[in-house]
Amino acid sequence: MVKAPMSKNLLMNYTAISLFFISIMSYFVGGLIALVVILVSVGVAVGCDLLLGKLMGGGNMTSAMVFGFIVGLSYSLGNPIMATETIPGLADGLEQLLYPALISALGLIVFKRLQGKTGRKYVNPAAIAKLIVLFLLFLPALSNVSALMASDHLVSVDLQNTLTADAFGGPDYYPMDTSVFGATLITCYGEPNAMLAGNMYNLGTYEEPLLDVVYTMVMAKNHGWIGGFSSIIVIAVGLGLFYVSKGYIKWRITFVYLITTAVLSLVFGFVYGGDLILRLIFHVFTGSSIFMAFFMATDPATTPITRTGQIIFGVGLAVLTMVIQVYTGFLGGSILALVLMNLTCPVLDRIGVPKARSERIACAVLPKAKKLGKLATTQCIRCGRCLYVCSSRLPTISIKEAADKEDWDRVKKLGVQYCQQCGTCSFVCPARIDLKGAMLNAREKVK
Repeated sequence: MVKAPMSKNLLMNYTAISLFFISIMSYFVGGLIALVVILVSVGVAVGCDLLLGKLMGGGNMTSAMVFGFIVGLSYSLGNPIMATETIPGLADGLEQLLYPALISALGLIVFKRLQGKTGRKYVNPAAIAKLIVLFLLFLPALSNVSALMASDHLVSVDLQNTLTADAFGGPDYYPMDTSVFGATLITCYGEPNAMLAGNMYNLGTYEEPLLDVVYTMVMAKNHGWIGGFSSIIVIAVGLGLFYVSKGYIKWRITFVYLITTAVLSLVFGFVYGGDLILRLIFHVFTGSSIFMAFFMATDPATTPITRTGQIIFGVGLAVLTMVIQVYTGFLGGSILALVLMNLTCPVLDRIGVPKARSERIACAVLPKAKKLGKLATTQCIRCGRCLYVCSSRLPTISIKEAADKEDWDRVKKLGVQYCQQCGTCSFVCPARIDLKGAMLNAREKVK
C-alpha cells in the first residue's frame, strides 16, 4: 500500500528525540537533579501507561515518553510554584520529586488515557495536571493568593512599573527601569556562583546590563522551567522538529504566539514605562514562554485543526499570557493561558474551514510516497493535513466526525457530495484512517 511516510509513531519518535536532546543538555545548567526530575517524570508516565495497557488495552510507550519528557521539562527546579514560604520542606532534597511524579501520574491516567477515551482531548494533559497538582491538591497550603506566586515577584518584578518601597531601607525605585530590571533578571536567572563571587556583569554594567541579560535569557538560565534553560537550544531543536515533521506540527501557533508576545510586550512598555527592550526579552525568552511555544502549544490533539483557528489560538494564547503575567505577577501564566485556550478549540475548529468546490483543482504539494505493508490505524491526531490537500477543498476529517455523529445536515453542508475520491486525504493521514472510504460512505448516506 502506498502512503505518505509520516505516521503518528514516526512523529512521536521525532518529538521524543528532540525532547531527549534538550533533557541531556539541561544537565549542564540544571545539574544532576534536572535529569532526575525528568527521569522520574518519564518513568512514572511509562509505568502508568504499561499498567493501563494491561487493564484497558492500547497504549503507546513512545507517546507516554513524550508526555513524561514534557512534564519534567515544564517543571521548575527547586521551588514548586516558588512559594517556599508557604510550602516549606519541598524546595530541597528528594521531596521535591513528589510533584513531578504526581503530575505525571495524574496527567497520563486522567488527561491522556481517560480523556482520550472520550474521542477527543480537550486540554493539554501536562498543563492541566500541573495546574491541578500545584493549585488544588495542596489547596490548604494555598489559602493565601500570594502562594500562587513567589512573594519576591510581587515586590521586585512589578510589570506595571509602579513605585516600589525598598525593603532594605533604601530609596523607593521603579522595578522596570533599565538598571533595576536588568539586575533583577540577572540575579534571578543568572549563574549563582558568579553572583556569590560578585561578578554578575561579565559583559556589561549595572547601568548598561543589556548584554548580560541577553546572554542569560537566550543562552543559559539557572531558574525556571528545566526545558527553558536555554532559549537558543529550544528554538534550534524546535525548528529542526518543524522541518523534519514536514508540516504535521502546527508551527503557525508558535510563530504567531511569539510575534504577538513581542508586540504586546512593547505595548505594555509604552503604557507602563520601563525599558522596552528588556521587557521584550523577558516576555519572549522566559523559560515557560519559549518551551511552551514550541513543545506544548503545538500539541496537535488539543489545538485547532484549521489554519485560521491556529492563528487565532496563537494570538489568544499570547494575550492571555501577557495579561496574567502583568496583572497577577504569575510569571508561569503561559501554562494557565494554554489550558484556557485549549477549551476554545471546539469553536475555533469551525473557523476557517476550507470551502468545498464542485470543480476539481490541483492538489497541494504532497510528500513523497512510500510503499508500506500492513497499516495500524490510530485515533486522529488532529494535525489538519487532510484539510488542505483535497482536490475539492473538502474538510474531510470534519465530514467524517459529523458522519460518525450522524449529523447528515452538517455532512452535506460541508460538501461531501463534491468528493472526487482522489484519496489524497487517506494518503497524507498519519493516523492511517481510511478517510477516502469514510467520505464515500458519507456521500452515499446523504444521497
